[in-house]
Order: sequence, then structure tokens, then C-alpha cells
Amino acid sequence: MRIALRRPARGSEGPVAAFAGILDGQRLWLAIEDRPGSLALRDTASGDVIGPENEVPDDQPGYRSARVDLGELPGDAEATYDVVLVPSGGRTPTPVWSEPLAGPRPRPAEDGRTQFWLSRTDEGALQVRRGAVDEAAELRAVEVTDDGLLLTVAGTGHTLALLADGAPVVTFPTSATGPDAVTATIDAASLPAADKRATQVAIGEPGAWLPVRRRANDLAEPGRGAPLPQIQDGHGRDRLRLRWSSEALLVARLLGPEGDS
Repeated sequence: MRIALRRPARGSEGPVAAFAGILDGQRLWLAIEDRPGSLALRDTASGDVIGPENEVPDDQPGYRSARVDLGELPGDAEATYDVVLVPSGGRTPTPVWSEPLAGPRPRPAEDGRTQFWLSRTDEGALQVRRGAVDEAAELRAVEVTDDGLLLTVAGTGHTLALLADGAPVVTFPTSATGPDAVTATIDAASLPAADKRATQVAIGEPGAWLPVRRRANDLAEPGRGAPLPQIQDGHGRDRLRLRWSSEALLVARLLGPEGDS
């Protein structure tokens, strides 16, 4: 896989990131202009240096690259790691400098409980941060039926709701399908008029709503890459469209009787 690299703009003797990204929520891709040493992560709390195995073929001469499976880092608590270049001979690791980063948009890692994102110190050093994903219920299945959309959600709760600004716009009763899953049907007849706000799909009860999340998310744009079914009325007009947000949360857009949002 080729990655788009850029020539560092900073006039510095230290290593500068030509590319850095956590592409699927868990794997860090990193490249610097080629220089002696190896890329690694250094725990900012303990100082331990973790040298990942380089899995990237050398198909872009002039750069030193590394791919790091962040899910293999020890522990599961919140942590911060400096991205460093480790010189040969056991010398002190050198932090990798980075251009300003876009705002973090972390996605759940493969375990569904952890998320990783890139950050930058005030001095410009590149870091990887690990934190816990907010609690959510997992969507196990969505099925188009004669009655509407049948959602199967891992979790418990007597109600499935479409929330806007934290308050229910419309609710639907759930039925237990086992000790850890419920189903609910979103039907066209129960939907209110159009709402310009994107509503959050959640289960639970007032004051204790859990958002519904995609189990794993390795897509930069899950809304486009993982399309979901929609609800139509008896005249073939769209009344509700389900989508995944960039954070892999299930959202819904309510449409009016004429199909206009």
C-alpha cells in the first residue's frame, strides 16, 4: 500500500513526520525522511520504549516507515506515547516533530472499548493517545420487514429512541430476544414530521440513554462506505434514513411526508 508523503517544511535537524495517521482506528502508519535508527513509541509516564515490528515494504525510497498495531500496546488504561526515533548504539530516543494536526476524530479500535488518536505537544512533538470509548450498545442487525425496520441491538432497555439534543423525538418499545439483546421496529406510521436535526439512535430510558454503535469501524467515512436501509411510506416516499456518523454511531434523518428533509 502506498501512502501520500510530503517533504517536511520545518528547518530542523530532528526527525519530522512526512506522514502520520491512524487509518482504521487501531493501526498507526508513520513515515519520516530516511535516517539511521528505528521508529518506536515511548510511554510518557514510564519512559518505556516500545519498538514495533516494521511491516511496511520498502517501496518508497528516501523514507523510513513503520506500521504499528496499537492494540498490542500493554495495558488498557488511558495513556500517552511519544513517537520517537531510536538511534543505534542505545542513544537517547529523539521525538518526531509534526506539522499541526487536524482535530482528532478517534474511532473505536477492534475491541470496541478503546480508541486511539494523534496529538501534538506545544513544542510540536507527535504523540499517540489512548482512551476509553464512551459506553454504547452494539447494533447486531437491521432488517427490512413489512412493518418497517427491525433493529437488533446488544444491550438492555425497554425503549428505543431517536434523540435530538438529548431528548426523545419519537420512541419505540423493545422486546427482549435473550439476556443481552433487544429488538425494536421503527415504522413509518409512528414517525413525526420532518426534523432538520440528525437524531441519535439510542436504547434505554429517560436519563439513561445509550447510543447505538457499529461493532467495528475500519472506514474513514462509514456513512458512505456502509450504507443502511431506509423507511418509505405507502407511496414509496422516504420517511427515515439511517446513517453511520464519523464516530460509528447510528443516526437517523427524519423526512417529511413529501420526502423532503
